[in-house]
Amino acid sequence: MNMARGRDSSTELLLKSQLEYARGNYRKAVKLLSTPNNRTEPVMLAMFYNNLGCILHQQRSNHTSVLCFSKALKYSLSLRSEKPLKLSALSQDKSCLISYNCGIQHLMCGKPLLAARCFREAMPLLYHRPLFWLRFAECSLLALEMGFLTASGATSCKDEIEIYVVGSGKWRHLVISPVNSGSHLSDFGSSGEHGNLISLRFARQCLLNAQLLMDASEQKKMVISDTEECNQVSQCQKSSGQNTMSVESKVHSGPTANANGEQKGAASLNATLQSSLAMYDDIIKKENLKIRQAILGDLAFVELCLENPLKALSTANSLLQVPDCSRMYLFLGHVYAAEALCLLNRLKEAVDQLTVYLRDGNAIELPYSVENREKAPVEKDSDGEDSVTPAMTKLTSEESQHSMSLKPEEACGVLYVDLGMAAAVQGELEQANYLVSRGFAMLPNSPRALLASIYVDLLQGKAQEAIGKLRRCRNVRFKTSSVAASR
Repeated sequence: MNMARGRDSSTELLLKSQLEYARGNYRKAVKLLSTPNNRTEPVMLAMFYNNLGCILHQQRSNHTSVLCFSKALKYSLSLRSEKPLKLSALSQDKSCLISYNCGIQHLMCGKPLLAARCFREAMPLLYHRPLFWLRFAECSLLALEMGFLTASGATSCKDEIEIYVVGSGKWRHLVISPVNSGSHLSDFGSSGEHGNLISLRFARQCLLNAQLLMDASEQKKMVISDTEECNQVSQCQKSSGQNTMSVESKVHSGPTANANGEQKGAASLNATLQSSLAMYDDIIKKENLKIRQAILGDLAFVELCLENPLKALSTANSLLQVPDCSRMYLFLGHVYAAEALCLLNRLKEAVDQLTVYLRDGNAIELPYSVENREKAPVEKDSDGEDSVTPAMTKLTSEESQHSMSLKPEEACGVLYVDLGMAAAVQGELEQANYLVSRGFAMLPNSPRALLASIYVDLLQGKAQEAIGKLRRCRNVRFKTSSVAASR
């Protein structure tokens, strides 16, 4: 692209830079953005810093990306402070899109409250998008994972086992406290404005909003497709009636059209357009499938945390019934359904949910592969605007929600532990010991797997082995208790 000297070429450079960004040529995109040109206007500065932030996001420069988005937001908001306020300033203000980008970046940096605040500012523009509400819900899920929130039915991944030493001498006992989070409700998770943005109940509401929007969008597409089919049928009927025309008219009109090549060129252009539209529709379908799976998976998890087993079971079953559901989310659906059934005292049905992975006796196959784990998350956000407007960031597989952190081998370990505990409840201690031991070997740092192994040891009267496992675990913290042991 040749730029004329002596004039402002900011728009052309932004266009070309965004094209290179779409192609994945991030270094070239940065070079084009950094080309000296007239960037004195707040509109161009906002787009420059926002696009630069998107590129840095792809290059994993998270903290630098946050700084760029913050500068872009400052310049975009400055348009509103101009007096008198110009009508064009309203259309040039992209602060909602930039706030969304900034929220995504804070989510990646492990700052759920800042991310939630940014998403709240983006709500006036993006409230009708399911993906927006999914990201908003992930702020609360991240806060739960980091230990800033507590839940009745589940705890965060930063769990530790507290062991209270009670008594002394021959009356010395070890009392295992229930598994809890390393941190209870923090200052921003308890009440007020922060509690409204970061809480499991708010996360559930966000996920329900996303689900409703997805259902409405699919119904609208079904109506449009039905209308198009009716139009195609009517056109076919008209064309069949026109086929009764005399052959002479076709003979006379054919050579005239082919003589200048216009008909052939138009047909080729139409075929290219139809192919592009078909590819775009396929991309949108795949993205919507990923979004729906993420919504249902997160919603089932939240319902379990809020001790709503019936709703969790219904949501998990809906996840299992999603057409072309990925193996990653099928695993989550079975595990969440099994946990909900256990809470409903329907142990046999819970075991049936888990035994779908059982092969050749007590051997369990991997629920999914590494490729399934990488393809499962929602990868792309699209702002749907023209190419001059600020781009929106993507969230790749390495930056996905809490449920994507399990490796295939760890997921297999979860199944072993769950099936082992079910066998222990049913009194099959030998099978329970085998299954839990296999699971604990795959999850050596999991407090839940450790507790399951200790529970089975105690049922078998192996107290010393249980104490040895507690001493070797790094997630155990021993405390002195003032409560006297009963004799």
